[in-house]
Amino acid sequence: METIELLEPANGSVTDPMQRHSLDGDEGAETDGASVGQRYAWDQLQIVSSDRSVPRPMTFAWTRQPGRWRPPVYDLTISTSPTLDAHPLVLRDLNKASVEVWHLYIGTPYYWKVTARRGDEILAESPIWRFITNSLPPRWIKVPGITNVRDLGGWPLPGNRRIRQGLVYRSSELNGNLRITARGRVIMEDELGIRTDLDLRGEHEGATPALDPDKVRWIHAPISPYDCICDAAFADGYRRIFETFADPANYPILFHCVGGADRGGTVAFLLNALLGKDREHLIHDYELTTLSVWGERSWTSEQFLGLLEALKPFGGDPNDLCRQVEHYLASIGVTPATIAAIRNLLIVDAPAAVHP
Repeated sequence: METIELLEPANGSVTDPMQRHSLDGDEGAETDGASVGQRYAWDQLQIVSSDRSVPRPMTFAWTRQPGRWRPPVYDLTISTSPTLDAHPLVLRDLNKASVEVWHLYIGTPYYWKVTARRGDEILAESPIWRFITNSLPPRWIKVPGITNVRDLGGWPLPGNRRIRQGLVYRSSELNGNLRITARGRVIMEDELGIRTDLDLRGEHEGATPALDPDKVRWIHAPISPYDCICDAAFADGYRRIFETFADPANYPILFHCVGGADRGGTVAFLLNALLGKDREHLIHDYELTTLSVWGERSWTSEQFLGLLEALKPFGGDPNDLCRQVEHYLASIGVTPATIAAIRNLLIVDAPAAVHP
């Protein structure tokens, strides 16, 4: 049998960061002259090109096999197992000798190979190569029709641990001013496997299910953000949100408001702080929404500082946000067992050091 030569990603390599853009620079950004916060074409109901809350795809390439009468098709197999048998991603019937693949986990070793065939006849096969995805968070997700979609997982935690990937996602709304496309639903329901849609919008904002109710449970928990976490009117909503995070049957979970910026940003901040994410990373994660279409978000804003002030009475050390959030949640009726369940589900040991 002939051998297919693999080209990229190179065997033993570490990939580039899996984000197109960062807050520190605008390398390669597509701009249309619009300022931050004016990047959404409301009249056309579509996101314009300057939305920077997008991932970078991985390009896989190999040598094309000759075909006397008709060219072969290719099957690409990708897995976290050296034997390619651990939940493999298989892309079949590829006509070209390259393909872009989206949404691999960050900081993860992968293995891949390519097979060429004509019908059921295997014509050629490659060796198995290995690469490691860059560990830099966040893990952005590209979902047509909506914006600001990212995995809460992948961020480092103290004690050589990190937040588990693939369980909790945040995003903009799925219906309303923004509308997820049919392809976007496939990504949410089948590729990400979302099983709970946690909707933080109010009824006046048209909060209704957008995904298939036979696959995804819709939970409505309207809240208000920032210092409103201490408003008694929203205590039930915040308690219900964290009780949702404690039930393993609900995962993977997507939560969102309209933009995934303020209410979604507040929930992400509280959950991440509860898991032990450090202050610098909490701030950076909050500010990453600036890369989407909803305007600048800064830790120096009155709203964000209001959230920090609201938490101060719940812990002695103003920098101990984990303790403050834990005490805040206890004050609204979230039990120690619920908090322990959330941590057990979402905190994992960081993988052993991997080398290319």
